[in-house]
Amino acid sequence: MCGVVGFVNSGKRKEDRITNLRRGVRAIAHRGPDEVGIYDDARLSFGTVRLSVIDPLLGKQPMVTADDRYVLGFNGEIFNYLELRHELEARGVSFATRSDTEVLLHSLVVWGERALDRLNGQFAFAFYDRERQELLLGRDPFGERPLFYTEQGGSLYFASEIKGLFAFPEVRRELSADGVRANGRYWTPVPGETCFTGVRSLPPGHFARVGPAGVVVSRYFEIPVDRGAGARPGLTFEAAKEELRDRLDEAVRFRLRGDYPLGAFLSGGLDSSVIAAIVRERTTGTLPTFSITVPGSWADESAYQRVIAEKLGTDHSSVVVTGRDIRDRFPNLVRKCEALLHFCAPVASEMLAEHVGKAGVRIVLGGEGADESFFGYDILKEATVLDSCLADGFTAEREALLGKGLNDVLLTDPMTAGDILRFFQERAGDGGPVLGAHLRRFEAELLPGLLAARDGVADDDRRLAEFARAQVSGYDDLDVVGRSQVLDFVTLLCGYGMTCLADRPGAGCRIEARYPFVDRSVVEFAAGLPREWKLRGLTREKHVLREAYADVLPAEIRDRPKFGMRVPGAEHLLPTGTGDWVDELLSPRRVRDCGVLDPHGVRRLVDRVKSTEDGSVPFPDNHAYLQVLSTLLLQDSLVDDFRVPDLDIDRILLREFDGTGGALVRR
Repeated sequence: MCGVVGFVNSGKRKEDRITNLRRGVRAIAHRGPDEVGIYDDARLSFGTVRLSVIDPLLGKQPMVTADDRYVLGFNGEIFNYLELRHELEARGVSFATRSDTEVLLHSLVVWGERALDRLNGQFAFAFYDRERQELLLGRDPFGERPLFYTEQGGSLYFASEIKGLFAFPEVRRELSADGVRANGRYWTPVPGETCFTGVRSLPPGHFARVGPAGVVVSRYFEIPVDRGAGARPGLTFEAAKEELRDRLDEAVRFRLRGDYPLGAFLSGGLDSSVIAAIVRERTTGTLPTFSITVPGSWADESAYQRVIAEKLGTDHSSVVVTGRDIRDRFPNLVRKCEALLHFCAPVASEMLAEHVGKAGVRIVLGGEGADESFFGYDILKEATVLDSCLADGFTAEREALLGKGLNDVLLTDPMTAGDILRFFQERAGDGGPVLGAHLRRFEAELLPGLLAARDGVADDDRRLAEFARAQVSGYDDLDVVGRSQVLDFVTLLCGYGMTCLADRPGAGCRIEARYPFVDRSVVEFAAGLPREWKLRGLTREKHVLREAYADVLPAEIRDRPKFGMRVPGAEHLLPTGTGDWVDELLSPRRVRDCGVLDPHGVRRLVDRVKSTEDGSVPFPDNHAYLQVLSTLLLQDSLVDDFRVPDLDIDRILLREFDGTGGALVRR
């Protein structure tokens, strides 16, 4: 995990540029504790922080071509860098390092923005052409690595985290009512937006060209989506299982590349078990695996973790998550994620990342991304039944069918199959919902009623639909299943999962997590499979994946229904009257001064969650309450009391370039 931060056209003197840039570097230094690098000229100043994973001695950043024309700062990994290197060497390119950074640098030099379509990786980068004075920003297809920017006062600022932007005194720090409301509704801001006024996120699968024409954002990747077609000619179910194994094997093989010890996450569910099994097969010696446990909770999965760890013969360890951990860590997790949290799972993710880092493992593979491609979520079951209802009517038989299929959602959501279908039946006059079956999930979130500005939900839905249409060709021609899958990717996976469960919790823990299920080849293959191979009879999600690894996984794991990660939640964050951070945060003054919240609505919600007889906080109040706390914490830590860490970056400042005099000067 690394980071980039910088600005274009500041109009400042060199001394002031460097002072500002060093503030930006310190704000994101937790992302890259191994080294710092700086580049500066009259037009562009940017810094890099690096967690070395490949070629730690020579892969230093910023990296510059031999002719001093091109400069690169890079966050992430290019997994197919060896294959790309061979291509580039065949074209006469010479390399001075073994790093994937240098491969990316020369790929962008040779192929320009077309190189993005060749990359298999997780990345965000800043690539500068000194001759043309043009900056190219790019981000990976599924948002595994973040990148933000803002245009203020005639200058453009960019950073791997919003904290990097806010380190610059010229950048305005203010919560956006629209951004907060959308984040509460979708579990993520509308792609391209954030919770802060004027701050933009470069969407997954996009690049931005910054030049004389300003900032021009373009899409280079289209999410492969299920369009309801049958299998390609000649592909049988048995052949599909074999091809799926081949593609996943290659995806894992790419992600095992690196110069540090590696391991795997092992939650006890199907997806991480499949990845761990492939890693076990492809490695020798001891394989460390890692999980979280919640002792005494109905959500504890330790029994399943033991089953698969024993089957694979891994060196397994776990970290225990308690209610005290949730209360102690929640504020810092909101600051790290820079977004609203609806669950406390990111706290568990951070604790797990810390545990992995302390074990000496730097590269760790996980199972995220399988649900979106292989119909793992109940929302796709709802969408499947809804499509049949819209075509032939809402009937008791279809309600019963949906009731048999629902599983994971019933553990936290009190709605029945009948409630779900009635929700959509009342809205069936306009045809299939533009936002697919996710519309019900979006409507269940209560934050809009807690905001000072109550209007705007319709505009949020319009912006999200516009993004979906721009992301996937023929979006309006998709059925409810297809639209729902698109929204799975752009909200649950790219927006929430890759940010709040993956990248941010791991920042500062000296690890790099990698996810083979979001390999483009795997996602594209899954999109082209018949739906009944992915969701069999509405009761067996991820069917082809389960069958492909039936000979590898124990039956307890192979046949286990989908079960999302659950940890102690809102009930551990209630006011106690002891004057701790929760009591102080929810004081009338803090709620009023926040500006975007309705003090009366917040008070009613707090009174309601405090008054439950058994001490639990049921859905949807639990989500709403965590959203309120998150909003107040964002206001506190990133607006009112934002601080740049006082770090000594000079001790790891290993590379510095001065481009102000024409010829590049290395220091």
